[in-house]
Formats: sequence, C-alpha cells, structure tokens
Amino acid sequence: MADLFNKHIKKATSRTKEKLLEGIGKAKATQDETFDGYASNLMKQSKACERLYKDIKAYTSALKVLCQAERALHDTIRESYEAEWPDREQLTAIIDNTDIQTNELEKALCEDLPQAVSTYVSQFNDLKRKVDKRGRKLVDYDHAKNSYNSVKASSKKGDADPKVAKAYTELKQAELMYKEINNELLEVLPATYDSRITFYVDTLQSLFNSLNLHQTECSKLNRQIVTQLDRLESVTDVGSRRSTPSPVHAPAPPPATPASLADSVPGQTAANNPFEEEDVEETFENKIYPKLAAVRRGDTEDMKMTREAPTREKQTHQGATNPFEEDTEDEEHHASVPTEAPPTDHALEGVTKEARKVLYLVRSTHEYKAVDTDELSFGPGEELKVLETKPEDQVDEGWQLGEKLDGTRGVFPENFTKRIEKSA
Repeated sequence: MADLFNKHIKKATSRTKEKLLEGIGKAKATQDETFDGYASNLMKQSKACERLYKDIKAYTSALKVLCQAERALHDTIRESYEAEWPDREQLTAIIDNTDIQTNELEKALCEDLPQAVSTYVSQFNDLKRKVDKRGRKLVDYDHAKNSYNSVKASSKKGDADPKVAKAYTELKQAELMYKEINNELLEVLPATYDSRITFYVDTLQSLFNSLNLHQTECSKLNRQIVTQLDRLESVTDVGSRRSTPSPVHAPAPPPATPASLADSVPGQTAANNPFEEEDVEETFENKIYPKLAAVRRGDTEDMKMTREAPTREKQTHQGATNPFEEDTEDEEHHASVPTEAPPTDHALEGVTKEARKVLYLVRSTHEYKAVDTDELSFGPGEELKVLETKPEDQVDEGWQLGEKLDGTRGVFPENFTKRIEKSA
C-alpha cells in the first residue's frame, strides 16, 4: 500500500515538474494538432447536447403537468355532462380516446425521448475522462523521453550504461501506454462528432412526429366534441322555446245568430278596416272571457290549424240581449256566450292576426324549415316583414316576429335573414 502511494506521489511530482519545464521552455512537449481539433469538437458537441438534454427535460416536465391537467379537465367534463343530455355515451367515448392519445404522447416524450437523449449524452463523460488520461500519459511520455535524452547525453558509456538502459525501458513503456489510448481516441472522437447529425435527426423527428400525430388525432376528436356540443345547444334552444308558452286567449265559437243580423255583417266587414275590427273584437273578447285558460304552444295541432287556416271574420253575432253591450258599432251585434267553452283554432290570434307595425323588411339568405308550429318556413331570397313585438309574445333572443307576403305570420331566426336597406 505504501509502495503504491509512493509511486503515485512520484508520478504526480514528475508530471508537475515536466509541465513546469515545458511552460518555461526548458522541455519539449509533443504537439498533435489533429487530436487537439478532435478534443475541441468534443467539448463543443458535449455542451450543445447537454443543453438540448436540459431543455428537453424542462419541456417534458411541463408537458407532463399539462397532460395531467388535461386528464383532470376531461374527468370534470364527464361528470358535468348530465345523463339526460343527448349522446352522453358517445361524448364520453370521444374524451376517452383523447385521453389515450394524451397517454401515448406522454410516454413517447416524457419517458422514451429523455431516456434516449440521456444515453447519448452520458458517453461524453467517459470520453472526457479518456482525453484527460491521454493528456497525463502524454506528459509521462514527454518526461520519459526527455529523461532518456538527458541521461544518454550525460553518460560516457552510451547505451551500455545501466542508467541509459533503464531510461530507455521507461520510455518504451510510457510510449506504449500513450499511443494505445491516443490511437483509440483518434478513432472514437471523429466518429462521435459525426454521429451528432444522426442524433439530432432521430431526436427531433421523434419529438415532432409524436407532436404531429397527437395534434392530428386530437384535432379530429375535438371536432367531434364540438359537433356533439352543437347538437346539445340546438336541442336546448328548441326546448327553451317550447317551454315558454305565449299567453294567448282562445275564445269559444259563438252560437248561431238570426239571419237578419248575419246578413248585415258582410257589408260592415267590407267597409271597415280589418285590423281595426280585430282590435275591437279582441277588446270585446277580453271583457267577455277574462278567465279562459291560455293555449299552450306545445299544442301542435291547434297551432297548425291557426297557421294554415285563413283568418276567420266575424260570421255570427248575437242579439241585443248581450249584458256587456258596448257603444261601438261592431260590438252591439254580439250576444252573451257561455263562460266555459273548449278552445278553438284561434289560439294564436292575438299574435298572428292583430295589427302590428312593420319595422323593416328582410330577405332570407338561407332556407329555413320550421321546427315548431309557431315558426315560419321559407326558402332563400324570400322577403319578410319584421313586425313589432309585445312583452306577452315572449319572443326569444335572436328571433323576430315576421309576416310573409301571403300573410302567414310566425317567428323566425334573425341570422337566416339580411335587412333590406332603403335606397336613398
């Protein structure tokens, strides 16, 4: 143990002495510019790869956090999507497929990629140790060579001198050890430096191919999710309109009237403004039937009859026994009616027949088919009158009350039309 320690101290001392002599120019050092270039390239390559490895580790760490947050968000979406909403199982399956893509990306980039880069970078520490060892062996070789030359020059016996023979033996040993590691590095260092291109290609292709595959697949799945949510929105919009009934009165059909009164009505109807007559009739009906229940908008059969049937003018009137007789000319023809009667096809008369102010004209830009019975159907290019609405109409936001050229009234989506500007 002591001999080994003394030998180590002796080598360290001789190396320090040799470097000092080489530094002051009293000893000749072996120069190898080719190897120095290889060593410089190794240091430059090592720094670049270590920096890349550091940045990849930081990127994959952030990506792992993002993947965890994405999975947590998907869990919340699954729990928030109520069971009675449409296509819940299909939406859940799409989100599950998205999670599978996320897991594959996380494995490829957070596990496989850093491991491959780490394996490549780890070789530089071994090569640096060999370069340092080669430097020490070079100092030993220079020291042995200088010692041999010095002993041989001072000896009078020449090669027969034991000191010269010993110095020569040490020189050959130092030269052998130096050339062995030097030749090894002369083969390894250029090959390692050339491998940097393959390393960068493989690493970056793995990175961006994984990202491209993930983004492509997730883009398709995200579009499917958006489609499912559009369906949910459309169903919700229709349901909200159907669940909000309009408070429209439904008067009962009046009983038969005497022929003399029935004959006098057509002339009056033709002479008077139909909208004014309907206003008077509505006022009269509200006074006679103040407690009649409103017809629900969900009653599609009554709605259809109201939309498709032409406006019924007053066909029957009652005698002068009406206890609610008014001073107006039209109302004095009405007689009392029962307080309870079944609703008729005039369920939406307050909305569809009442005189309304025309606000402006619009032209349809797309075809629209009515989903509910109180909606208008129209094709592209049709002109519609936009009518003023009242609070009791309960028209949804984004919808307008309109009238077609044939007199049909109903609500329609505003974004299917374009306003017609008046020419100057």
